[in-house]
Amino acid sequence: MKPLAELTWPLVAQAVAEGVTTVILPLGATEQHGPHLPLGTDTVRARALAERLAERLPVLVAPTFPVGCSDEHGGFAGLLGLEAETLAAVIVDCARRMVAWGVRRLVVLSAHGGNGRALALAEARLRRELPELALWIPDAAMVCGDAVRAVAAVDAVSFNAIGLHAGEGETSELLRLCPEQVRLNQATPGYTGDMEEGLTRLIAAGTRALSDNGVMGDPRLADADRGERYLAAQTACYEASLRALLTAQPVAFSEDGSA
Repeated sequence: MKPLAELTWPLVAQAVAEGVTTVILPLGATEQHGPHLPLGTDTVRARALAERLAERLPVLVAPTFPVGCSDEHGGFAGLLGLEAETLAAVIVDCARRMVAWGVRRLVVLSAHGGNGRALALAEARLRRELPELALWIPDAAMVCGDAVRAVAAVDAVSFNAIGLHAGEGETSELLRLCPEQVRLNQATPGYTGDMEEGLTRLIAAGTRALSDNGVMGDPRLADADRGERYLAAQTACYEASLRALLTAQPVAFSEDGSA
């Protein structure tokens, strides 16, 4: 279906009456993505994945929320951010209004890892305050991580090159989604060490402590065709879990898509 914001209220009411009672709420961020990617990278990715899912499944897609919890990127110009409690409250407030007009299932699709604490807070409140709402908040790494690595392995791209932030992975995807916003001539590697260790250090001390340019990975290897394969693989993973959610009675789903 078309994005929710492009529909009129009678069209939304008709869709709900016909059984389209699932909404995807995409979450992005406005934060540095190195000298070569736009601040809205996560927002672009969240919107694209949600819209691809809407092409395959009977769901409504809410407007993508463009500001997340991004204080780990402090020290770089352009940062906008929210406290975790604020973002959690926004999610809960939106969900409460959705339930009032007939939504029975909510998928919160975040393309920014820093939103994790806010998502956990929102989940706890939603399960307590709206027990009738089936909720799925997928963990991208858990649901799609293996599929993404499999795509990279075909081209001998290492996980350290894919990176956790503004590396080959996100750069390849943006080359596919909005190449006019990618400044590939400015792409330089940042932190390319062990990414699990890097993530621990990033959480503890922020991105600036690991990388002067804000990059975790090697964007020089980026390729638009591979970016399409990354996006297709992630869409397929989310779709498989969502189909299970759509065919089940409204129940709580865990992060990996199981009941």
